[in-house]
Amino acid sequence: MLLPLAIALLVAAPPPQARLEAALREAHAASCPGKPLALDPDLTRAAKRYVDAVHAQASQPDGAALAFYASLESVDPSPTGGVATVDASAQADRAVGDLLPRACRFTHAGVAAADTAGGHGVVAVLTASRSVALQPIAPGGKVAPGAAVRLAGKLLDPALQRLRLYHLISGAKVEEQPIALDGRGFSIDVALNEPGEHALELLADGAGGPEVIALRRVFAGVEPPPSPPVEAADLGEPEHGDALSLVEHRIARLRAAHGLPALARDPALDAISLGHSQEMARAQTFAHVLKSDGSLDDRLLKARYANRYAGENIGLAEDALAAQQAIEESPAHLMNLLDPRHTKLGLGAVTGLTPEGERGVYLTEVLAQPIAGSKDPIADVAQVIADERKRKKLPPLVRDPRLDALALARVRKVAAADGQSADPDLTNDAFEKVPSLTSAVAERLVVGAPEDVKISQDLGVRDWAVLGVGAVYANSKEFGPNRLWVILLYAR
Repeated sequence: MLLPLAIALLVAAPPPQARLEAALREAHAASCPGKPLALDPDLTRAAKRYVDAVHAQASQPDGAALAFYASLESVDPSPTGGVATVDASAQADRAVGDLLPRACRFTHAGVAAADTAGGHGVVAVLTASRSVALQPIAPGGKVAPGAAVRLAGKLLDPALQRLRLYHLISGAKVEEQPIALDGRGFSIDVALNEPGEHALELLADGAGGPEVIALRRVFAGVEPPPSPPVEAADLGEPEHGDALSLVEHRIARLRAAHGLPALARDPALDAISLGHSQEMARAQTFAHVLKSDGSLDDRLLKARYANRYAGENIGLAEDALAAQQAIEESPAHLMNLLDPRHTKLGLGAVTGLTPEGERGVYLTEVLAQPIAGSKDPIADVAQVIADERKRKKLPPLVRDPRLDALALARVRKVAAADGQSADPDLTNDAFEKVPSLTSAVAERLVVGAPEDVKISQDLGVRDWAVLGVGAVYANSKEFGPNRLWVILLYAR
């Protein structure tokens, strides 16, 4: 009497892994003829952990939970996941083809299936497009505190340049380090001195601006989380307006946790953010730089948004909150969110087709510190120089109205020509106006605010005794709107 029951159980079981992988290869060959595909052990392991968690009723059958397990097992910063439930788990291989992305951009894939309650089944497929070949990084994801992790590999995309590492330590501190390239190869050892979770992110500059090419979570002396956090597993799909308010709230909460004030929403930055999200969705391209609207600097300049500092985050996921979650998990993007210089925030989200041909939400965040113009820039510049010399314990400089007049006349001319006019040596004019001078030097600066003149190279020269200041606000095609143009005449 036991034999029929055993046969029934065998029939209900999901197909073996080899059959799932064969189905994946067949579906890929039919949909993407001639395109290479590698079955990746990390993506397979992530898919397997996910379906096992669903089988044990420890995880919900959704894409957010699958993304969580992928973040523990793989180096892909944003793999594409597909999940399906089937009436009979033995037929899971028939659903594999439906889970592949419509666009054939992926180069690696993993698949797994398991049965669920009532004889049903769940199947998961993870795909990724890799522009870097990496040696295994901390297999298993766990190391001892103080261990060194080696990041070594080769850039596969010839357009990628300027490789650097962002190291997030225990969710609080981000360190940036450039990585030298030997041809297209690289190797760097990273010490994980502090116990806790570390995120190692590789960024490179491509045709679309900076892009994350690898992201690895490593746990030093602590256990990886066993299951998705509630917040990551139940993001929901609210309307975009509501979602953006929740994104704003999450950013404020994140900054508060690090002792930083909330960012104020800025309608002008909202418009810039929304415009870029619309262009990404229209072009079906996820990038900071697009042919249609250029770089962030281009968009700020076109909007005539004067700023001292600005940064941009972009995310792409099934909804705006999931995109925000991915942004927060990226050390480089987290640095933008936690930059204390930023005071304003713009958000824009648009639904469209992803580069893989699936439906998704493009989220753009622009963070900035706008320029607040000085009512008396000449006086304010002179005061900054006086305060800085005092701080450096240097003799004060005496203002000379004749030098002030020379500097002001020259800076007006230069600013009006956007720096393109001839700029002859101003010191000859200084000697004519003030014959007692024995030495003089002129500096030209284009800055965001009076306090930025601290960068003046001659400010810290002890021998100078006299100062002339000229300063005006003017727009610039090169430097942006409402920039502060300054000419300083140091003399003795």
